[in-house]
Amino acid sequence: MSKAFVKICGVKDINIAKHAIKCGASFLGFVFFENSSRNISINKCTEILNDINGKVNTVAVTVNPTISDLKTYTEMKFTHLQLHGNESLNEVKKIKETYNLKIIKSFSISTDSDLDKIKEYCPFIEHILLDSEQKKDMPGGTGQTFDWKIIRNFYPNKSFFLSGGLNTTNISDAVNLKKTEYFDVSSGVENSEGIKDEKLISEFISKANKAVK
Repeated sequence: MSKAFVKICGVKDINIAKHAIKCGASFLGFVFFENSSRNISINKCTEILNDINGKVNTVAVTVNPTISDLKTYTEMKFTHLQLHGNESLNEVKKIKETYNLKIIKSFSISTDSDLDKIKEYCPFIEHILLDSEQKKDMPGGTGQTFDWKIIRNFYPNKSFFLSGGLNTTNISDAVNLKKTEYFDVSSGVENSEGIKDEKLISEFISKANKAVK
C-alpha cells in the first residue's frame, strides 16, 4: 500500500468538498436520507457535483432507493451508488443491470456470521462497505467501531471500505490492520453532528497516508 483511499461521507457544502479534494480524499459521499443530519437536497448536491466534476469519485449514499430515486441519481454526476439499506441480492442485481453506476454495498457487522452473506453480492458490486451495527431507523453515522477481530480472516475478492467510528485517533490502527486500503469516515471528522471540520479532515487523511507508508 502506498496510499489510503479515503471517503469523506456526509458532505453538504462546496467548501468542505473542495477542502477534502485538496487534502487527497478519493471519494466524497452525499447522503440522501431525510432523517439524517447529513442529508442534502438534490438541488444543492447538483450544484456541488457540477463544481467538482471529474476531480474525485462521487457517491450517492442511499437507503432502499426507489426507481425514481435511482433515475435521478443516474442523471446526476455521480460515479458510485452506495446502497446502505437492507437491499436484497435480487434488488442489487437489478440495479446493477439497469443503471450505469458502480455500486458500494454496505453491511452492518456485529458478529462473524454477518460476513457470510457478503460473498453472494460480490458479482454485482464494485466495493463492499463494512459498517457498525445501525441504530434503529438511522443507517450509518453511529460513531462506534465494530470489533475488528471479526474481519481477521475476511478475504473477499472485492476491495472493501472499513467504516464505523473511524476518527483521527484510530485511523492509524485501522490502516495497520493491513486488511484494506479503503476507509470511510463521517462523524469522525465533524465538530458537531452533521458539520464537517476542515482541520479534522486534513488530519484524518494525513494520518491515513502516513500509516500506509
